[in-house]
Amino acid sequence: MEQVSSALRQQQMPRSSTRALVLIVDDEDSISSTLADVFRDEGYEVALAHTGPEALEMATILQPELMFLDIWMPGWDGIETMERVRAVSPLTEYVVMSGHATISNALEATRRGAFDFIEKPLDLESLLLSAARALERRQLRIEPETRETRTTNDGTSSPTAVSRLPLLRHAGAFSNRFAGENVGQRTIRRSVILYGQCLHSGQKSGLILEPLPPNSGIHFARIGDSKSVPAYVDYVESTAYATKLAHGAVSVSTIEHLLAALHTYRISNLLVKCNAEVPIFDGSSLEFCRIFEDAGIEEQPGDWHELKIDRTYRFSGNSARGEEITLEPHDGFEIEYILDYPKPIGRQTIVYRHRDVESFKSEIAPARTFGFLKDIGQLQKAGLAAGGRLDNFILIGDDGIVNTELRFPDEPVRHKVLDAIGDLFLIGRPLRGKVRAVMTGHSDNVRVLAELKKALVADES
Repeated sequence: MEQVSSALRQQQMPRSSTRALVLIVDDEDSISSTLADVFRDEGYEVALAHTGPEALEMATILQPELMFLDIWMPGWDGIETMERVRAVSPLTEYVVMSGHATISNALEATRRGAFDFIEKPLDLESLLLSAARALERRQLRIEPETRETRTTNDGTSSPTAVSRLPLLRHAGAFSNRFAGENVGQRTIRRSVILYGQCLHSGQKSGLILEPLPPNSGIHFARIGDSKSVPAYVDYVESTAYATKLAHGAVSVSTIEHLLAALHTYRISNLLVKCNAEVPIFDGSSLEFCRIFEDAGIEEQPGDWHELKIDRTYRFSGNSARGEEITLEPHDGFEIEYILDYPKPIGRQTIVYRHRDVESFKSEIAPARTFGFLKDIGQLQKAGLAAGGRLDNFILIGDDGIVNTELRFPDEPVRHKVLDAIGDLFLIGRPLRGKVRAVMTGHSDNVRVLAELKKALVADES
């Protein structure tokens, strides 16, 4: 205790300022001192600790708003330190750092309550953005009567009064044009990390989902980068075998299964971090449903209206295949899909009437990605389907299913509905209307959204 008290005196503690306090816990002096300089330059108050016990004593006295801590430290590791500090400083938020952690370390940290996980070497812009978002979450956890905007002695704004985050904006998500029911805004209660195989690149990759404050929207970013691309139709770069978003140097593909779950759970504000492609998991949306329910859904202030289809919008694709998709007025959300392939698939039809999350989970979410054996060689020549495995992809040969048992007799057409639910969420709001689709894919889904967006823009002008 004497050693800790000495450290507090050297850092001119206890606290006398009203600025947000960041406690940096790292046994490497060069890293902790660099981070301290960065945060002080940004207007934060900073304290340093080099071991877990030292961090615990400081947190007990100082009650820091935010703690950055390394996983690998002598004695108590970062996760154990975080667990102990939570007992004495329950409102502290945590960002975990490591230069050589495994995905299991990151998963364990987020399960224990860490807001974010950052890999070393550290990108300072991303570091500061993570700090701002963590403080946003802390403010949302505090009872409304205790939330207040703090100022420094010279009257300038303090980092505790977190400014709006630097996310790329678009006008679609929170517009009241064509407003249906006001379903309210939502995010997830805590950050979560998933890990899986990417279908097209074949790489194993992590996926970090972070809550965002009201009026943010859905955004994708690369791990370790503060720049993002909104989940909005304007940013669709390609639709070849998967839907891909891009803006500047940021791009992400195979987003449709995640978006389908977001659409269904009506999550309006979320940051998704990944390395260029969302993992495929088992080829369905079940893992995303599970993770949203595990993280919990947070109701947020602010309006968020369904987009109510006002008239018929139509796009016709490949006429030889009879491709066509229409959106038309309907009291609810419904998709009628007709799939007509040669045998062994044949003609499959479905009318999916969305009632609630449970109907999605039982009727649509389990349906997996499918492809044809005759196309695999061409896909791989194009650098795609490198991650297709026996457990994440329905492979169809001339005589039937090659690698698995179907979850539904008509699983292919159900997966087409799943893709459509995801792609159609790129308008930024839940849809209220009926979708009629024949032999359509990602490109058709996006093109009919473009027609809908034209009407929205024309109406606003």
